[in-house]
Amino acid sequence: MPTTPLPSAAVADDVSSDGSFDMVSDKNVKEFNAQIGTQYDVAPFNADSLTPFLDLEDSTWMVIPSGGKSFPLVLSHVANNLLDDAWHRSFELNEKGSGGGCKDKCGGKKKKKEKKEGVSCLVGLGFHRFTWTDTSGATTELQCLRQQIGEPVGTNCGAVRMENLVLFKSGRAQENVLKAYVDQLITASEATDKNTFTIFHWHVKYQYWQRNQTVRARPLDSVILPRATKDRLTKDIDDFVSEDTEDFYFQHGIPYKRSYLFYGLPGSGKTSLIQAIAGHYARNLCFLQPTHPEMTDDSLRAAVNDAPQDSIIVLEDIDALFDKDRNQKVRASPLTFSGLLNALDGVGNPQGQIFVLTTNFREQLDSALIRNGRVDLHVEFARATGEQMADMFTAFFPQSEVDSQVPHEFAMALQGALGEREVSTAALQHYFVTQRTSTPEEAIANVGLVVEAIEERAMEQKVQDEKKVEKQAEAGDVKGKAGKSGGTGKRRKARGKSGHDGGGGGGGQAIHVHVHTDGGGSTNSGAEEEEEEEEE
Repeated sequence: MPTTPLPSAAVADDVSSDGSFDMVSDKNVKEFNAQIGTQYDVAPFNADSLTPFLDLEDSTWMVIPSGGKSFPLVLSHVANNLLDDAWHRSFELNEKGSGGGCKDKCGGKKKKKEKKEGVSCLVGLGFHRFTWTDTSGATTELQCLRQQIGEPVGTNCGAVRMENLVLFKSGRAQENVLKAYVDQLITASEATDKNTFTIFHWHVKYQYWQRNQTVRARPLDSVILPRATKDRLTKDIDDFVSEDTEDFYFQHGIPYKRSYLFYGLPGSGKTSLIQAIAGHYARNLCFLQPTHPEMTDDSLRAAVNDAPQDSIIVLEDIDALFDKDRNQKVRASPLTFSGLLNALDGVGNPQGQIFVLTTNFREQLDSALIRNGRVDLHVEFARATGEQMADMFTAFFPQSEVDSQVPHEFAMALQGALGEREVSTAALQHYFVTQRTSTPEEAIANVGLVVEAIEERAMEQKVQDEKKVEKQAEAGDVKGKAGKSGGTGKRRKARGKSGHDGGGGGGGQAIHVHVHTDGGGSTNSGAEEEEEEEEE
């Protein structure tokens, strides 16, 4: 492809004493810009449009791609820290909430009490001047250009245009200032506070942890588990996060990480406990979806290695990936069993991370996945015990602590009403919510409602299962009739020769009905009903 050389004057004048080349010369801006977008793509902006605002000869700039983790953080920060009212012109409405903003931690003005809003403002397209206060308290003016590039391109989400941000700082060799600004935004977004935690989700396409929201943590005491189980878990975490333990791991060359397997019945408190631990230990909560069709071995390893510091990395329903024989359950997934093991082994991982694997079916997991070193502690979540029933009653009716026998009376009344039935802590919590205006005595008297709810859900599940069987039977019947119709000519020909249809002992068409149900948490997730034969 033929190229047009830069003007000789620009080349000669723009080479500094150290041999470096400056892209824009003040006496060649127009001629230089005329070449941009033709043969040369050497500047990330239209120089003519910026010369009224910036001295490009004496500026440093940095490009931030739209797919980067810092992109939404910068948009939010700029919108909240514009230089003055004259620059409050172009905004974009963000209906997801905070938009990843962190103005309180990055130099923005603090409010005594900030009302939670359903929407927030991000800075819009165009050129903007804003201020940034660094960790030392010094305030610096920066500039930002948000722009769209090229023609619209069709995607699964409609037509979109390429977009990016360009940060500017007056003066040459100011890249460290721009880098420090972006680093501070990212650090602030990943910072943790006691009793709150930030939720991140791994963005498989752009390969970074996307900040979702910061939420208030529920108290650890509000998660009702058998006391022995909770004490065992919290003591293990307390020991892991101590400085002595970190030194021990380092001295012995052991990856400094801790892994837990939360297993048991659904609705028994696994997710609630994870959230409570994140808040209690001031850790970020990073959710991974290893069943994503684009999650490769490299992507999973990158997700684990790039997770924010002081995080709990959660892989929910780990049994959905592979069976006990290491066969893939998700056919579209490119993730391999060895890739999963390598990611969990901790080689190259950030130090001090906590992993939590959850499953309803521990027995379906390969032993290599949950051996010592990959999973350090197994925590079972079973149906509610009498102890949990009494503790939940006390949590929802604290006035009953005056008479310590009342919670035990509730537990005995509920167990008597249940008989051989079992109840989850989620179902119990639902019951207490419905009884929030009742007295402790009324809550004890109404325990029959728990049994009614269990039976009602069981009946609904039975109806759903029957409908599923009927639909599969109808599908098999249609398929069978289509097969008969397609073979009519052959069967008639066979009748002419042998005197019966198809020579198959009565000509019956066998229909095989395979019923796969999840059973609402039943361990029989792939049960097959007996084959039924329908006579023609």
